[in-house]
Amino acid sequence: MSRITAQSLEKGYGGHELFQGLSFELTAGMRLCVAGPNGCGKSTLLRILAGVAKPDVGEFSLSPGARLGYVAQEFDDETLQTSLLSWVLAVFPSWSGFWDKWEQAVNDGDHKALERLGARQEELERDFGYNPEHKARAVLTGLGFSEEQLNLPLKALSGGFRERAKLARVLLQGADVLLLDEPTNHLDLEAIEWLEDYLLNYQGALAFVAHDRIFLDRLATHVLFISGGRHVLRKGNFQNFLDWELEQSVLREKEQAKLSARIDSEMDYIRRFRVKARKAAQAQAKLKRVEKLEAELNSVKQEAQAARASKTLSFSLPAPARGDKAAITAVDVQFSYGGRNLWRPLSFQIFRGQKIALAAPNGVGKTTLLRLITGELTPDSGSLRIGPNTVWGYFSQHQTEILNPDNAALTELRRLSAPSCTDEQLKGTLGLFLLGEPYFDRPVSRLSGGEKSRLLLASLFLRRASLLIFDEPTNHLDLESREALVQALDAFEGTLLVVAHDRKLLREAAQEVWVLGQDGLEVHLGGFEEYDRKRRQEAQEAASAEPSSKRVNLKEKKREAAEIRNRMHREIKPKRDKYEKLEGELESCLAEQSELEQVLADPSTYADGARFNELHARYQSVSQEAEKLMAAMESLEQELNALEARKNHQLEALDCL
Repeated sequence: MSRITAQSLEKGYGGHELFQGLSFELTAGMRLCVAGPNGCGKSTLLRILAGVAKPDVGEFSLSPGARLGYVAQEFDDETLQTSLLSWVLAVFPSWSGFWDKWEQAVNDGDHKALERLGARQEELERDFGYNPEHKARAVLTGLGFSEEQLNLPLKALSGGFRERAKLARVLLQGADVLLLDEPTNHLDLEAIEWLEDYLLNYQGALAFVAHDRIFLDRLATHVLFISGGRHVLRKGNFQNFLDWELEQSVLREKEQAKLSARIDSEMDYIRRFRVKARKAAQAQAKLKRVEKLEAELNSVKQEAQAARASKTLSFSLPAPARGDKAAITAVDVQFSYGGRNLWRPLSFQIFRGQKIALAAPNGVGKTTLLRLITGELTPDSGSLRIGPNTVWGYFSQHQTEILNPDNAALTELRRLSAPSCTDEQLKGTLGLFLLGEPYFDRPVSRLSGGEKSRLLLASLFLRRASLLIFDEPTNHLDLESREALVQALDAFEGTLLVVAHDRKLLREAAQEVWVLGQDGLEVHLGGFEEYDRKRRQEAQEAASAEPSSKRVNLKEKKREAAEIRNRMHREIKPKRDKYEKLEGELESCLAEQSELEQVLADPSTYADGARFNELHARYQSVSQEAEKLMAAMESLEQELNALEARKNHQLEALDCL
């Protein structure tokens, strides 16, 4: 069984301890969510498990023969010239070379070579699937690549699609242990859901870091939470972990109250009887008991403090000015890219108080429309304007479009805020967004992605805008910051237009979903639930209505599936027959062992020494035989499971055709 084992791991940077005494075992079938606030060491732990970084103390091991999958490499110039499909397929051994050798062996009549190649074919199919190219195409398509992109060189892809390519390659390499750090970054909604389904069917051991709450709840079977040097491993998804954390918090509060009450009671007795001769000894004994209770109380308080150690973002957006009734007005807006109109002429109005999510697959032009609204781009035709009395704020997913990397954080917030803001207000707001005094003079270029996002949120907080335009605001935020943003936007009293792939944000902060397509806008007044239901229904209808010219020949597919089953049956049946034979022999052994135990338990047996020795020797022999049979059965069971898994892999690969 593939597994990765960590024992007493410790890691720190610059005198700051990330984690210590960290021990756990990750086995096949586990999907371990590594969670905790930013900077707690989640990504560092994955790097250690991948062998990219080393722990300060402790060790980890990968089960012999297990293959590890981890996205780590950067593209060099030569790789960037390679086509997407070729680069992804390079993770597989050369099948073309294999079939050349096969054909040569057939022509030469070399039966020994054919026997060796047959064994090699089984290894390749077991490890990499029945049809690698079809499998690669299925994975790339699932992650949102178009057919046209498959043959493009990697250098022609955007940074986000290059990251998707890395993810595709690591998914395809057939790893037994998979380590994924923020795999949902750069994915649109459809690709995130495809990845969820793919990983739910993954048979190996998985450890991942993610900040998409629905992804965590749907995927995780275990949670390893790291914070302030402490760590907790719990079975269940992230919501189960939060429920448990809440229960523990309540229990700690009750325990503190109970201990405090006992201490007060004991101290009351001590105060009353300490000076009385007859009671002085009892009072002294109670004083020692109080010292123990106080030590216990301090321990509980420290545990509660450690659980609350990490700072979490919490804010409410100020009540905005009333603004115009029509916050945004568009009339016959057109915009072209590469000589092609992105959509038919768009005409719409967004009114004061509306909260709208703009949805569409990547590449349709959602960000372009937001940039047209904010005036960063000019439409080819038509008009688009924000109400003259509407104060608006814009959050770009491309932070460098707004932030000056050379400015200090405090200077940059001052630049983005109203001139009337005092230094006290600016510093207080930075503190509210977890960018306190150590960050005031830090250059923006030295801030992490999450810190830059919080700086942008701080500027919007001070702007007191009545219209907020957000483009992927959760991309760089950790889980706690995402939760805070969702709550703040849900309670926001102004107008909201947001592009996001975070399903929790879409469900809770947006009241309507507008779908942007080549034919214009399609409005779903029922919000994300209505949009999601229709989207899934359309996808199902599209799949069932696929043109017959693109369908796989079902008859041929069934024939190949039958060949796979027959071939595997010939391998499995002898082993299964042997297993059943051993099972029968074991039952006989265990029955005789039980009978001998009953006889040996009878005191009269001891009277006849020779008979006792004979029965005892027979009992030892039967017990040893039973152990041998069980060991042989266990070995056969592992072989049978491996063969069944290989058969299932081949049949699954055939389904991808």
